[in-house]
Amino acid sequence: MKRVLAINLGWEQEPLLDLLGSLNLEIYGVHANDGYYKGIRYHDLLIAAPRDLPRLLLFAQKVRPDAVISDQCDYSQFAQAVIASRLGLPGPSLRDAQIGNSKLLQRTLGWQAGLTCPRFTLCLDAQDVLRFGREHGYPLIIKPVDNRGSFGVNRVDRESDVLPAFYDALIHSHSRGVLAETFIQGRHLTVDGYVFQGLGPRTLAVATKTKLPQKQSIIDGEITYPGELPPALYDKASAALERTAAALGFGFGFLHGEFILTDAGEVYLTEIANRGGGVFTSEIIVPNVSGIDILSVYVNDCLGTPLLPISGDPNHPGRTPTVMQLFAFSDLQEGIVKKISGIDLLEAREDVLRLKMLIRRGDVVRGIASGADRHGVIIMTAPEPRELKRRLSEALAMLQVTIEKRDAS
Repeated sequence: MKRVLAINLGWEQEPLLDLLGSLNLEIYGVHANDGYYKGIRYHDLLIAAPRDLPRLLLFAQKVRPDAVISDQCDYSQFAQAVIASRLGLPGPSLRDAQIGNSKLLQRTLGWQAGLTCPRFTLCLDAQDVLRFGREHGYPLIIKPVDNRGSFGVNRVDRESDVLPAFYDALIHSHSRGVLAETFIQGRHLTVDGYVFQGLGPRTLAVATKTKLPQKQSIIDGEITYPGELPPALYDKASAALERTAAALGFGFGFLHGEFILTDAGEVYLTEIANRGGGVFTSEIIVPNVSGIDILSVYVNDCLGTPLLPISGDPNHPGRTPTVMQLFAFSDLQEGIVKKISGIDLLEAREDVLRLKMLIRRGDVVRGIASGADRHGVIIMTAPEPRELKRRLSEALAMLQVTIEKRDAS
């Protein structure tokens, strides 16, 4: 029986963990706390943060797994690469993990490769940001070199906003590096794919998206597949992911790219991850859109053996209409969830692929400052785009959430 070490066992990884649990495998797990997914049996479990590499390496050396696997988490993917490299297992390379976890490396290598990227600079202090703003103008985007979930990412429209934005990025950057970039106006795109062994990077799904208003157009709100784009621009966005992955040298696993499409038809890279997109993107949305059983592909690649049969053609992915709506029910700085209704009705619908509420009655909710503050997500599908929009509107009307402003006293 093969031993598999799975890193990060949260709600976003449930489909992958269910797949592993259905196979004849001995599963070992690593999770940051006791809130790990308990729907499958683990042979042994380590409670440790994915960035605690010394403990993870000791655990891996004790387990001696035949495969190491993670998804939808930058820190877990980095740990996966370290363990795979150290134990000689299939997986992302350390080089891939370094690039995927560093926006500075992505920018530097992207510019060197001739990719279309925003102008940028590494800022050692707030004065570097001010100099960059005076040279290139505002707005700017200020972000940590290495973090996730929009933590520390801010749009800055004027010099007076630079100082708080710089320190917000600084304290959320693990390396303490801060990037300033020129703001690119345009449509935000998400492009997902996979590096198929023997084929190279292939795009499987292109989406257009809107942002939540609570964070100055930084945090994702609605993501629609296939992207609402003319065919030529859809193909251009698809090619941008494949070109970016090839230029950066990614050789294993999922691809999740964020791009901006300008009115002039230019596709700017904002960032790329060498892991699956979060909030079920790689594990529910991409398989539904493309018709390709990408989780089985990934499990086979991590095991280094064709254990699972594969459906779909990566050279001709489907475009089944699918939408992800991320919830933010209140603009209040602070409030208490008094009531949530409609969940059972929504979960009973066949067109709802997944509903996940991240708040419950009695919770205190605050303003949306990062992706982690969102209140939930619904993923739906339909035979054609117009019907999908109608169904989403109908479903959202069924979900009722009451948040009462909290007494400051």
